[in-house]
Amino acid sequence: MTYRPRVALPAALFLAAALLAACSSTGSGTPPPSGAPCAVADASNTVELSAKDIKFSAPCIEAAAGQPITITFTNSEAVPHDVAVYTDSSKSEELVRSDIITGPNATTSVTVPAQQPGQLFFECTIHPAMNGALVVEPEASAS
Repeated sequence: MTYRPRVALPAALFLAAALLAACSSTGSGTPPPSGAPCAVADASNTVELSAKDIKFSAPCIEAAAGQPITITFTNSEAVPHDVAVYTDSSKSEELVRSDIITGPNATTSVTVPAQQPGQLFFECTIHPAMNGALVVEPEASAS
């Protein structure tokens, strides 16, 4: 009589399923890890964002509430990209979308209407895994 291990096949199937799950990231646009460098808007509420190696230059953007937010977007590679801003990661309400640009060094700008404090979502619509959070901070109170 021949002994056949019955544990090997279920274990191999479980391992394969675990590896597939780990490799299938959806790019949900969750907030960046604490300490991740955000692109910060200047005094005119303008922020620089770029794309290179199929990634945005920053996983998050910080801007002030109560005034329009201008995103100056530069594509630093020969792959087409754009940037779209939504109210949240469900992408049910688009606030603004740039033109699709192909670099290297092609630039466009979009202006997000003035927002209340909170968190918005941005992404490249061509490469949805390229995404991040646009954090709208309360306006600094005048002294």
